[in-house]
Amino acid sequence: MNKYAIWAGAIILSFFAGRIMYLPLSGSLLAKGTSSVALPQSMQEVKFGAGGNELRIKINLGTIKPNEWPKTVKLSKRVYVSTGDNNQQTALEKGTTVEVRDLDGESYILKVSPGGPLEGIVPIVETDFAQQVIAYRARRHFGASTAVAQNEKPAPVPPPTLPDVVTNDPAKAPSPAAPNATPEPKPAPEPAPTPEPAPTPEPEPEPANLNPEQIVAAMQESVKGGGIKEFKFEQVEGWKAGEEENVDGEMYQTGLAAYKAQTIFGEKTVQAKALIQKGKVVKWIYAKTGMEIR
Repeated sequence: MNKYAIWAGAIILSFFAGRIMYLPLSGSLLAKGTSSVALPQSMQEVKFGAGGNELRIKINLGTIKPNEWPKTVKLSKRVYVSTGDNNQQTALEKGTTVEVRDLDGESYILKVSPGGPLEGIVPIVETDFAQQVIAYRARRHFGASTAVAQNEKPAPVPPPTLPDVVTNDPAKAPSPAAPNATPEPKPAPEPAPTPEPAPTPEPEPEPANLNPEQIVAAMQESVKGGGIKEFKFEQVEGWKAGEEENVDGEMYQTGLAAYKAQTIFGEKTVQAKALIQKGKVVKWIYAKTGMEIR
């Protein structure tokens, strides 16, 4: 009987000794040399609210559904966007509002665009994408009966100002010239002396720069003659002669044509710039980006 009592007492003492030693040893046994646990790539911690009501919420990016995506996000870092063939790169600074085109659900990369043909990629964590999803879910569960993702529309591009615009009115036909009086017959010319050898012709001088009216006429001739397919003569709202510019190491006279075009934001007024050499339009480019217009 004493033997069983001794074994029972030893078991009870071992239990309490284990409870006492657990606290000092648990840190070294479980932490494995570190005091913090890194979030997996799919987890992002975001701030929600402000002041004393601010919360830190961890969101699993893999649970975000397409109907929860915001239409636009703000960049927290600089991002470069370009056309599909990388022909023209443009830097978008921190704080820029861009459209969300697509989401890579494996690497959590957003495809974004400032509008038009330009696109780029940016990690979700370098935008306010997750904050907008948290706000959307909060409104859906605690706010209005119908939750709608908050979206800021990209700042509208102001319509171009084109002072001294030349309208597209058809040119007035010149008045017919008065008929000349019948000239009197000229006397027979005297025999000409033997001509001297003709001097060597000098090279023709380079054509002088066009004046504003001639620049506008050259642009209109280029559009009417099919020199550009992007827009037609009837779409142009106004024409304007520009300044002489250095483009890619060559000097050009320039002119601007403002025309209506359909974009993802609806109908917009776009400026096309004509590059002119030797009195002819040799190339059309977008005035804002410098990309060539075909």
